[in-house]
Amino acid sequence: MKRFISFLFGLLIIIVVGSLALLTVDVPNWWKYSLLFQQYTWIVPTIWGLTALLLLIALGFILFAFWPSHKKRGLYLKYDDGEIYMNKKSIEKNVQHTVAKYDAVRQPSIDVTMYQTKKASYLDIAVDLLVAQTDNVQTLLTTMREDIKQNVEHFSELPVRDVSINVLDQKALKKRVI
Repeated sequence: MKRFISFLFGLLIIIVVGSLALLTVDVPNWWKYSLLFQQYTWIVPTIWGLTALLLLIALGFILFAFWPSHKKRGLYLKYDDGEIYMNKKSIEKNVQHTVAKYDAVRQPSIDVTMYQTKKASYLDIAVDLLVAQTDNVQTLLTTMREDIKQNVEHFSELPVRDVSINVLDQKALKKRVI
């Protein structure tokens, strides 16, 4: 939808630019309006400057409308007997259930990035969380990282390239943990 609106907006700008450019060109129907505006010495350079600027913006919008998008919300996995669509939300829910096993973790925020290439697809997982306990945090994070990687690879049958866990500071966020 964004691309369609961008394309329409680019066409609208081209029409407006054409109308402005016709004010400075010798066209019989536009001649009386052109004479009225050309009495001012600054109007012609201003119109040509705005015309050039709007043409560049319109060209950018139109190119954006036809530029291919590589951002997908899920992955299509092809097998011998068919095709499976793996949704980003389902993998995030799986990570959410894996993180929920740990009692010391509070307010996890999960972001999954899915990459689909011709040779192999893979996942990157980022988890932001608060930790209630201050002892053995490193071991907790190591076991959590391995557990998340193992569960997601088992669930999705895709390799997990990176699992990054970011422990947030509660005092810096100024949020209460309930």
